[in-house]
Amino acid sequence: MLFVYRTPFGPLTIRPQSNGRWILCIRDEALGSYHSPAAAADDVYCQVTGDYDFDDWDHDDIPGGIDEWERYSR
Repeated sequence: MLFVYRTPFGPLTIRPQSNGRWILCIRDEALGSYHSPAAAADDVYCQVTGDYDFDDWDHDDIPGGIDEWERYSR
């Protein structure tokens, strides 16, 4: 499963890692490793991803949970 949220800074993706964790990326740059996709989506919603441009973005329509992200099967 791959989760995608499209932003003006490039797509944010959450995808599984081989160790059972989930990785949050923007423009294929890793931002963090999480125990679940929901935990990664929460950091996106709170704008604490570590990507300065995204975290500083003044936008009111960031998905509130992983259920609001696009989903793709691998």
